[in-house]
Amino acid sequence: MATTASTLIIPVENQVRELDAKLLLSCVAAERGFPVVIGSRAYIHFEVASLPRGIYLAKSMRRLSNSIFRILRMLGHEIVAWEEEALVHPPADTYFSLRLSPVTMKNVSHFFAWGQENSDLIKQYPQLPENLPIHITGNPRGDILRPEIRAYFSAKVEHLRETYGNFILINTNFSSVNPFIPSIGMFISGKNGEKTSRRGQGGIGLSDEFAEGLWHHKKAILESFKQLIPALERAFPDVTIVVRPHPSENLQVYHNIAAQCRRVKVANKGNVIPWLLASKTMIHNGCTTGLEAYALGVPAISYLAAFNE
Repeated sequence: MATTASTLIIPVENQVRELDAKLLLSCVAAERGFPVVIGSRAYIHFEVASLPRGIYLAKSMRRLSNSIFRILRMLGHEIVAWEEEALVHPPADTYFSLRLSPVTMKNVSHFFAWGQENSDLIKQYPQLPENLPIHITGNPRGDILRPEIRAYFSAKVEHLRETYGNFILINTNFSSVNPFIPSIGMFISGKNGEKTSRRGQGGIGLSDEFAEGLWHHKKAILESFKQLIPALERAFPDVTIVVRPHPSENLQVYHNIAAQCRRVKVANKGNVIPWLLASKTMIHNGCTTGLEAYALGVPAISYLAAFNE
């Protein structure tokens, strides 16, 4: 059937977190007549000059995207965006400096909000472009949690249960202080992993006071989780403890703990949803997976041994 719909360009930066939800969006768009290009964000950017003019769906509006947004607009593409990190966010002023750029936002034609709170937050931004349409649409990462979609993960859920039996899932979220690549942390790590004074990608836009405070707080939470993992193994002798680090974290710290334990496993392959569905309960601190677990009906525990109001 002939169609005049614009090509929808959907880049995926973090495969583990984004791909399944964006595949769902791509399928829905294709059913409605939209040609869809979906793939690695980096490779889409490499080839963007060869793609048909269309609608580019951005996951954020940070200063880091200024150059590619300008190139996209020069090539004739429209840019629409949502904010990937809007569900769990710091106070408004800090959030604005960390996640939004007035230069980047000027190139956005429409903004899609997760919900009313997200819409209200964006409207408070002092440099919000005049007349930028804000639509409360939800987000595919929420849609993929719906009961009618869960059969998509059934085979993976069964495989995880066969592999690990009864297990407690620990989701960590410490890439700011334990990054896989030193430059993406809140501060660039030195040779031995120690904190330096130079800002990393995760600290761009934060005030000095907030960045220092948050780094030390996150470090304290990480240390508490390092104590928690072997303690859980001792407390629950018939249950496996599965540690699922954030995709941008350095896994070595967790492998070191697992090497001293018998029933601690470290794994972070694939979407978190089947892991949540297969687990008995999930433990986290300040992670979006807490909300995902709630939506899936999975018991979630927020571990607050280190607390800073």
